[in-house]
Amino acid sequence: MPINYVVRKKVDKSGEKEKVLYYAAPKALQRNAANSLKIANKMAERSALTNGDALSALTQLPDVIASLLKDGQNVTIKGLGTFYAGVSSEGMENPEECTVKKVWVTRVCFKADPNFARSVKGAGFVCMDRKINKEAEDEEK
Repeated sequence: MPINYVVRKKVDKSGEKEKVLYYAAPKALQRNAANSLKIANKMAERSALTNGDALSALTQLPDVIASLLKDGQNVTIKGLGTFYAGVSSEGMENPEECTVKKVWVTRVCFKADPNFARSVKGAGFVCMDRKINKEAEDEEK
């Protein structure tokens, strides 16, 4: 199944003159999202795991990753990528003021394994904007 996208307008104000440009952007929610059960079934098909074993492992994975991140470790899953905590703080005038009580986790980040990223880059695409699809069909005729 191809990856859905929409076209978004952005105004580039970096030059002397404003310029309107259009970019492909991911559709907020892809249709038919794969849930844990579907992933577990696919894992069971490709391994010696039962569906239940695979689902159990998937269910435990978020808690295990969160626990390791809280312990200050990055989490690397071979072939998938690395999860790590993004941190920040308010701006301080002196480095000494940037103490542990003033730092927080802003988000959990993920850096894909290069091989995993390459495998996803081979995906097909479908534009969800009907107007653009109609214009593209007209151009092809």
